[in-house]
Amino acid sequence: MTKDTLKGFVGKGAIWGFIVLELIFFSIAGEFLSLSDKAFMDWDNMLLLFKQSAPIGIIALGMTIVMINGNIDLSVGAMFALCAIVMLDSMTWPIFAGLGDWVIPVAWALALITGMLLGLINGLIVWKTGVDAFIVTLGSMLGFRGLVFMYNGENPTSHLNWTLVDMAEADILGIQTPTIIFVVCTILIWLLMTRTVHGRNAYAVGDNREAAVNAG
Repeated sequence: MTKDTLKGFVGKGAIWGFIVLELIFFSIAGEFLSLSDKAFMDWDNMLLLFKQSAPIGIIALGMTIVMINGNIDLSVGAMFALCAIVMLDSMTWPIFAGLGDWVIPVAWALALITGMLLGLINGLIVWKTGVDAFIVTLGSMLGFRGLVFMYNGENPTSHLNWTLVDMAEADILGIQTPTIIFVVCTILIWLLMTRTVHGRNAYAVGDNREAAVNAG
């Protein structure tokens, strides 16, 4: 094995080694320090953790692309909150009163459109002004968070659609919907970044922007 091959193997395997060490540590801690009678690595506990981490994990997938591209976005948390409020509130709008449960995909679409528009605003500001993405998204984080408070009047949002809740709690072969969506999104992002021109361009720009521009 050549030196470069060994270096590449260690670089790619470092994150997996870290994950394995984490699992070993929490397994031991869960077995001997947990107040419950189940170990951390219990299958049901793993499924619960996957379900709970699915929203943050999906956000992290998008952030991964941004960071590979050599940028950062600090506003994703506030953006997520605003999109969630749009989704929940839009299901109560009078214009959609006759749709019944079909309002759910409409609300999903509105939430996705809201997220895309907010991301577009960040991207255009960074692109057109040349201001560092860290500064732009720090400011937009505060702005989006302010919009959240303005939108719901600084009150908790509780417009729950119980069909939507049932969909979130549904499972296929014991694996709940959020986990399945997370896994599907992970596979799609992996394909995007490893099998498409866009993905290769993102890696090139993030590695060396000037060289990527000179290479066309």
